[in-house]
Amino acid sequence: MATKSSLIRRPGQQGIALLYVLLIFLLISSVASEIITNLCLHTEKNSRYLERIQAKQYALGAEQYAAWLLEDDFLQDQKKQRMVDHTSEQWHVDTTGYDVEQGSIELAVEDEQGRFNINWLLTKPSGSKTEDDSPYLSMFENLLASQYINPQLADNIQRWLRQDLSGSGPEHLSGQKEMVSVSELMLVNGVTREDIAKLQPFITVIPAWSKMNINTASTELIRALHKNLTDADALMIKNSLGDNGLANIEELRRMVALSGKESLLNERLRKGDLLAFNSRFFSARIKATYRDTTFLLRTLFHRNRDGRVEVVAREIGSAQAYNRPEV
Repeated sequence: MATKSSLIRRPGQQGIALLYVLLIFLLISSVASEIITNLCLHTEKNSRYLERIQAKQYALGAEQYAAWLLEDDFLQDQKKQRMVDHTSEQWHVDTTGYDVEQGSIELAVEDEQGRFNINWLLTKPSGSKTEDDSPYLSMFENLLASQYINPQLADNIQRWLRQDLSGSGPEHLSGQKEMVSVSELMLVNGVTREDIAKLQPFITVIPAWSKMNINTASTELIRALHKNLTDADALMIKNSLGDNGLANIEELRRMVALSGKESLLNERLRKGDLLAFNSRFFSARIKATYRDTTFLLRTLFHRNRDGRVEVVAREIGSAQAYNRPEV
């Protein structure tokens, strides 16, 4: 039988028991706090993930819309029996905004064949006597000069593409193949970021067999066709294209004859190697926003001979690609 004195706890023992209770309470509180914090972070992470998925779906929807515009344009041209692409047509969307549920979409559709294709420097046009007898090279030199860039860089880039390594680039980084990104120009000796920034509105990289669409080319590109063309000459030719554009080389020849510039462009018009009047390669710049999340997408399209549009490449999340300077 316990004595009365054994039932009475000492003050020290009561303090230890209270300390145990406090430690257990602190432990439970810490675990509960960590669980709640992790739950909040997990919920926020899932919310952001779901918002990004929704913004991405908005962007892909805009991409499909751009492809539909290009396919519909082809059908309309077939009905008119005039296969011409120009900036007055419906496919040419100039940074248009669309409101969607809890967000918005910004879309711009451009003709990539209205720019100078760096990969043209790999080709040798029909009728050229030598590898260097290329209107593409002289045209690029003219474009560089107009932007106050050393024209010698045109030769450096051409040799780099053709794997002529005499001072134009490291051997293991070149290889007689087409560029897939304008950023590859940074690998060429002498090309700086400032040079690329100046050229960005006027250049592209698409398959070398493509041609420049005179109907969508900028005045800078038209001027680059011949070194003796002036800004006023190029602007006059550009303005003479009208709202319907040109359909063939004969229409262009008649137009430049009226402007008195046929003698300058005669070699280009005779060969016809540089110019086209419709396009096969287009790009879309898309900015989709859902709630607080933004999704950037740049898509390169190819429209085949039957008018069907397919996605060639996508660049996701690149602000530089989305904010491509306009001509």
